[in-house]
Amino acid sequence: MPLSKQHKQTSHDKILSSAITLFSTKGFDQVSIDELMNHAGLTRGAFYAHFESKQAVYAKAVVAGAKRTEISRVKPDDFDDQQWIKYLVNDYLSLEHINQEHSPCPLAFLVTDIANGESEVKEAYTKVFRGLNTAMHKRISKVTEDTKKPEVSKEDIYAATAMMIGSVAIGRALNDESLTSDLLKSSRQSVFELLKL
Repeated sequence: MPLSKQHKQTSHDKILSSAITLFSTKGFDQVSIDELMNHAGLTRGAFYAHFESKQAVYAKAVVAGAKRTEISRVKPDDFDDQQWIKYLVNDYLSLEHINQEHSPCPLAFLVTDIANGESEVKEAYTKVFRGLNTAMHKRISKVTEDTKKPEVSKEDIYAATAMMIGSVAIGRALNDESLTSDLLKSSRQSVFELLKL
């Protein structure tokens, strides 16, 4: 009997969720299809009913992982736009984010893997990076409209998001929590200056 659409979607989502977790923790090369499917609670054979290759699921995991991060959430009603951006920057540039206590940002957690990856994976990363900058620009534009502050340039937004991503990537590589905390604090200050917050 053929599987229902709901069952196929559930299996697809399980694989993608496992891919986000395993790739962000171990990296592309250290995760096998067998391990991915075992983590998802499915058989290896089921993998190819959903994805053509490990690169294909990796590319999808980059985009799906970005959608799960705090920065992609809709602003809660009890925050104004400026408070929301400050919250997002503080949350992103936190030890909790580096330690994966909430959804890791694939832009920071997978950057080394992606630099050595296939074009499909780089395309997914580029899409997420563009999306982050577009979202940040929209949010900052709303703040400058509401507060009559000077407009923040696209270049300053790129610099701010690059600093955020780079700081988390570097923070993950350090084994000195005090140094990591100092790095995050200085990055938050610089990002707030760039974004005129």
